[in-house]
Amino acid sequence: MTRLCFAAFLVFSSLTALAQKDTTPPQILQVYRDPVKPVKLPEYARVEAEAAQACYRANTWPYFTVQTVTGPQEVWFVSGFDTYGAMERSAEPFVRNANLAAELNRLMEAKTNLVSDPATIFLRYREDLGRNTGLVRPGTRYFRATWTSVAPGREGDFEESQRLIRSARERAGAADNRAVYQVTSGISGGLYLTFSPYHTFQEAAESLDGLLDYDDLDETVRGKLHELFAASVTSNQTFIFSISPAMSNPAGEWIADDPEFWRTSPPLQKQTPARKP
Repeated sequence: MTRLCFAAFLVFSSLTALAQKDTTPPQILQVYRDPVKPVKLPEYARVEAEAAQACYRANTWPYFTVQTVTGPQEVWFVSGFDTYGAMERSAEPFVRNANLAAELNRLMEAKTNLVSDPATIFLRYREDLGRNTGLVRPGTRYFRATWTSVAPGREGDFEESQRLIRSARERAGAADNRAVYQVTSGISGGLYLTFSPYHTFQEAAESLDGLLDYDDLDETVRGKLHELFAASVTSNQTFIFSISPAMSNPAGEWIADDPEFWRTSPPLQKQTPARKP
C-alpha cells in the first residue's frame, strides 16, 4: 500500500470520539491536509465523494471533511480519537476489508495529480487553554481555524495568554468557543491550532474581529494579552472552512441535528429513491 493510501486508511478509520454526545472535544485529533491544485477542486470533490460512499458502505466510523472558504485551496479530513492506542486499533477493520482497500487504493491513485504535498498532522487537545463545548456542535456548518506559531522557549507565555482568555470569560459567564490543540507530529516547530465552530459564514466572518481586539474582555486583560502575544507569537494564520457533506461520512446525530444540510452526504444519498425513466 502506498504512503498516501496508508494515510487514507488512518483518516477514514476515525474512532467514534467525534460521534459521541459527550461535549468534550476528542483528546487526539488527526488532520489530513490536501492542498488541491488550481481548477482541480471539482474533479477532486468527485473522487473524494466516491471515497466517502465507499467508507459508508463499509460501515466505517464517522469523519468530517472541510474545505477552505478563505485562504489557499485546501481540503482537510478531520478524525478524532480518545487515545493513540485507539487510533492504531481503528485501522484493523480496513486491513481485513480487501474490497475497501482496493477501492481506496484506486481512488487515491485517481487524485494523485490533483493535489500537492499532502500531510498528516496529529494534535493533542489542551482543555486548560480553551472551553469549547464540543468540536462538532449541533448545527455546525463552518469552522474558524487559526494556526499559531510560537517562538522556541516561549510556549509558556502563549499558553498563559490562552488561560487568561478562558478564565476571564468564565468569570464573566461568557461563551468561550475555542477548542485549542497543540501539534505533536507532522509539522515542526511550536504550533497550536484553534478550532471554533459556527452555523453560518456570517457568524464565522464576524468572529474575526474578536481576534484583533478582544472587545469582550476588560482593558487590563487585553493589555496583558498583547504583552504575552508580543513575547511569544511569531505568526498567526486564520482561515474559514466549510463542511462538505458529500465528502464526509457523518455521524447520525450530526444528521439529526441538521438534516437539510447533510442531505448530500452518503447516508442520505443512499436513502434517496432512484428516479424513474
